[in-house]
Parts: sequence; C-alpha cells; structure tokens
Amino acid sequence: MEATSPIPKKQRHLSISQPSTPMSKCFALLCLAGTMYVFFLNHIVLPGSGMHHRAPGPHDIARHKRALLVDDSFYIRGDPLQGDHTCYLRDKLQSLWMPDLHSVFSDPISGQVVFVGLKLLKHRWHGDEFRCEFPDGQVSRTHVLRDGRSSGYFPQYVVVLTCPIPDTFRWRARFRLNLRRVPTNTSYVNVTVCTSGVSPEKRYKLAICTMVKNADSFIPEWLTFHRYVGVEHVFIYDNEQVEKSNLTRTLNDFIDEGFVTVIPWAHSVSPYKTYLEVQIAHENDCIWRHKHDVDWMIKIDVDEYIQPMDANRTHVITDYLSESIFDHVAAVRIQNWFFGHPPRIAPRGDSVIERNRWRSKLPTLQNTGHDKNILRPINVHYFKIHSVKLGGDVISADPHTELRLVHYRSDNLRARRFSLPDFSVKDESMVKLRNAALSSLMGQDSTTVECFTSEMDINMNTTSDEGI
Repeated sequence: MEATSPIPKKQRHLSISQPSTPMSKCFALLCLAGTMYVFFLNHIVLPGSGMHHRAPGPHDIARHKRALLVDDSFYIRGDPLQGDHTCYLRDKLQSLWMPDLHSVFSDPISGQVVFVGLKLLKHRWHGDEFRCEFPDGQVSRTHVLRDGRSSGYFPQYVVVLTCPIPDTFRWRARFRLNLRRVPTNTSYVNVTVCTSGVSPEKRYKLAICTMVKNADSFIPEWLTFHRYVGVEHVFIYDNEQVEKSNLTRTLNDFIDEGFVTVIPWAHSVSPYKTYLEVQIAHENDCIWRHKHDVDWMIKIDVDEYIQPMDANRTHVITDYLSESIFDHVAAVRIQNWFFGHPPRIAPRGDSVIERNRWRSKLPTLQNTGHDKNILRPINVHYFKIHSVKLGGDVISADPHTELRLVHYRSDNLRARRFSLPDFSVKDESMVKLRNAALSSLMGQDSTTVECFTSEMDINMNTTSDEGI
C-alpha cells in the first residue's frame, strides 16, 4: 500500500537551497574546464588532424595524392659492404588517408613485414583492411590491432601493421611492396622493405633501447656503468639531424667493439601531436625489431641508471630476472629514485654520479609518471614511455632490495623542469658501483678507456667532506 504524505500537496515540490561551499565551486570549475577541453579537442584540434567527419576538398587532394610514391630519397641505408643491410626512413611517411608510418622492416624469423606509426583519436583504421602487395603479384591482408590507450596531452595511439611475407621474399635483405588501405583505395607505393638485421645466431640476454638528442656528454659514463651491470648491447636512436650529429664520432670505440648501434631517427612531430609521437614510435620500432634476439630490454633515458640493490647477489641485473615467475611477464617496473645535491653544496667533477651523491628519503610513488621498465619484447605489443599498454602482466621490483631507477634529473639541462624533492640523504652506493665499473674497464683495451676518460675528469679517490 502506498503511504500518504502529511505534507500539503503544494509544498511537496519545494526545493531547499543549499549554501555554496568551496568544494562545490571547485567541482563546478572542473566540470566547466572539462567541457571546454572536450570542445577544444572536437572542434579545433581533431578537425585539423582527421578527415573522417568531413569530405576532403580540392586543396586537400592537391596537397596529398591518394598514392604516395616512396622513392629512395625517403631512406637512410646501411652499408652492405660492412654487412649492414638495414635501412630507416629519414622521416615518417604521411598521407591524408593513410596512417603516419615511422618505420617499415621485414622480420624474417617471424615471417612478417612490420609497419610502426601513430594515429589520433578520430582515426579508426583498426576497422579497415590493409593489403601488402608484393612485386610478383602475391597479396597478404592485415588489420591494425586496436590501441585504446592514449598518451600525452593530445590522444596519440600506436599503429602496428604486420603482413605475412611470401616464402620467396622472406629471407631477402631488401624488396619493395605497396601498402594499400582497401576501403579508400589509398596506398603507399614502392615502399622499400629492408631486413630488421636480426640474426637467429646472435642473441642478447639484456639490452638497452633509448633515444637521445645532443646528449653526447652523458653517454660514455652511462654506457660504461650499464655494461658493468650486465647490459650486452645498446640501441641508441639519434634524434638529431644526420648532418649535425656527432654521436657516431663520440661513441666510435663503443660502436667498433659491437656494444652500441646508432639508429638515425631525426623524425619530425606532426601538427596536433606532441614530441611524444617520435619517442613512442622509436620505442615500438625497437621492441618489434628485437622480439627474437633480445630477452630483456631496458627502456630508460641517459640521465637514468638501473642499480642492483641486493648486496648478497652479484651486480648483474639479469640475476634478478632469472626466476621462473618472470618468464611470461611483459615487463618489470623499476621505481624512480631521484639523486642530486643540496643547494648549499657545490658539486665537483664532470661525472654525473660523483656530482650527485645525495638522494631523497623515499622513491617517487609508482604510476606517477616516473617509473621505467625492463621489457620482455616477445610479450609486448604496444608500449608507451612508462608502461605496457598491450601485452602481458607487469611485476614491480622492490627499490630497496632488488632494483631501483637512479635518476639524475637536475644535471640534465635539456630536460623539462619539474619539482624535485629535497636531497637530504647522502648515498655513496652509486659512486662505489661507478668506481668498480672503472676498475673493471681499466683491465680492458686502452682505447676503450680513452673513449670513456676523454669525456670526464676521473678522480676515483674524490670524497666529499660536506654532509647534511
């Protein structure tokens, strides 16, 4: 039975006004800001970056032909006389009706052609069929596996296309094909596909992949340290223009020893995307090129160091990853810990490690944009800066007893500034590891030592008399 109300009918619909509170005002402002942001994306940013909500006009067609002919000027090639059959795009391929592509290569081990690029929110290429058209008339079909997780201030999504390679082309060092988007009949024509350079006879347990630009002074010490803690090879994507870069000269001895590979990667940023476009593209290119010859891949910058923390184990990073629990994960998350020096203490020397002997009391919290990863490429499909977006599970390392990310952000003048913690705890553990790495290096060939020492003033007995 429905209960009757003692309140007169006229008063039942009266509303009682509530006093305005700071919290309600803040909520209202956030709602307004969110509405303005959505309007900005949908009416200003995205209309200029996608053509799915308006028909292309004559000027669009004049600027972007439906078939982009890709000639040899698009590539930087390796030296076949040195056994290098790889090639890289000088800049990304762009066409109005096609995905932006930063790289294309063949993976003979898996038998696939791999295309890596990025797209924006309104581009729905994951619903379209693409075709790889080979010179002998054979065709293989593929789709973009959907990436639904954006990165950066503007939504940017990874594009990976994989086409099966016919047996007649699988082990060729180089061949050409057309990539066609079937629904629109648009294509990249005459695309050169070079081998990834991966050999089934050569495998690395632990490698590093990073991107740099004008950071030569950081790199020799960084390389020497990580070689000491078990890294077997380093892939460095050089974001500087080829004619301006000195990186191959700076790292000449490391390259000659086979420890470093430098990849030209001076790709530009598209309108309505951020600088993260180029970084995300290089990360996924590196992961897909090395799924079959790298067991573990460290993804860090050159102002960051992976430090083993357990005194009862060896200093080698892979010793921490040898347990069976890590066999099927996509990544081990490494928690960030800032190192620096107090403002009233003047740092001494040219070594980043020696100049910054203090740290914050605690590491930064996880999932706050500072974590880095040691990846298992075979278990990763999409990766973006700080996390696996599509792939296997992620396990976190304990920064106190296993592995931590030592981050020398205050010495990196090229880095964007943000708030750093107080450096109140003196910690000499990285200096000791550096000195051990130098001692190990001194027993090697003298040219290697000279390459390292030419970049910095080595003073292994330097200690600071100042404390907190």
